[in-house]
Amino acid sequence: MVWNIIEFLTGLAFAGATLADVFSSILVPGRASSPLRVITRLRQLSLPAWRFLSRWRDGRRQRLSNSFAPLLFSFAFIGWLALLCLGFALMLHACASFFTPPLRGLGQALYVAGAYLLTVGTNEVQPHGFVRVLLLFGALSGFGVITATITFILEIQSNLHERETGVLKLNGLTGNPPSGIGLLETLASLNLKRDLTGFFKDWAHWSASVMNSHVSFPVLVYFHSVGSESDWVTALQLMLDAATLVMELTEEESAGAAAYMHRAGSRTAAHLCDLFHQQSEFSEELDEQVLAALVERLKSAGYDVRAPDSDRLRRFIDLRSDYAGRLNALAKHLGSGHCPLLPQSA
Repeated sequence: MVWNIIEFLTGLAFAGATLADVFSSILVPGRASSPLRVITRLRQLSLPAWRFLSRWRDGRRQRLSNSFAPLLFSFAFIGWLALLCLGFALMLHACASFFTPPLRGLGQALYVAGAYLLTVGTNEVQPHGFVRVLLLFGALSGFGVITATITFILEIQSNLHERETGVLKLNGLTGNPPSGIGLLETLASLNLKRDLTGFFKDWAHWSASVMNSHVSFPVLVYFHSVGSESDWVTALQLMLDAATLVMELTEEESAGAAAYMHRAGSRTAAHLCDLFHQQSEFSEELDEQVLAALVERLKSAGYDVRAPDSDRLRRFIDLRSDYAGRLNALAKHLGSGHCPLLPQSA
């Protein structure tokens, strides 16, 4: 009798912890705070293996496979159902005498629990007493987990669509390799300098939206861009580079909107790095020669530039330090491409 009580309480703890983890991971925005943290633990365990597989398939490419994020969430879903089934199976096994005929062992208890969790049911045994209520609660729990997961998938697709729409708009505008200075030169060549104010504001809104969705649902970070010339992390960095160039090195009317973009994007970079415990990576060295080269390219593109000096270099380095190191660390974590400030070719 005592062992039955212990087994029942153990199963109840398993089921309760699993439901709490599903609730924390899917329904509550932000990092999961439950003891299990199934998605987080699966990510920590599987990420090194996926990095190795990505390098093994193409040694020149460090980016994670397209299937990593979908499989990560799929395994988490399977893990939730398995833990929930185990929890209810332990409770049913402890109450084996409440069935007609009595449950023959843990294997049959697992089958009955799984059948009710998937709302299928079984005619092998007939429950009696409070076990009927327990099985109804199990069916409700299984239905709830499945429904919450489907809703979460739809939310992920919606957030990805919004994120990737912005990234795809940069295709053909950022130069090769993609860079902020390349973007500004292309926009100037298309006679779109007057539209920079709205452009930076749109990207500030994009940045705030990405921060909200990716901090709320961290698994979104591992869905990288597909079919675009740059990943979303690269797109954020080159947009911040472009904003920093305009606000510090030019006298353009869009400098205010560029500062708005810089603040929004830097805040997004900080929140995402903190979320995944990433330390700021070293960024490339900047000196007055690099600054003069950037000013010259902006001037050649038709921008109203400011004369470079040591004070302006110091301010430029300070502004870029708000995001560059963090985004370099995030890009390294995800295997995204590097976004140079002054590329060799535009």
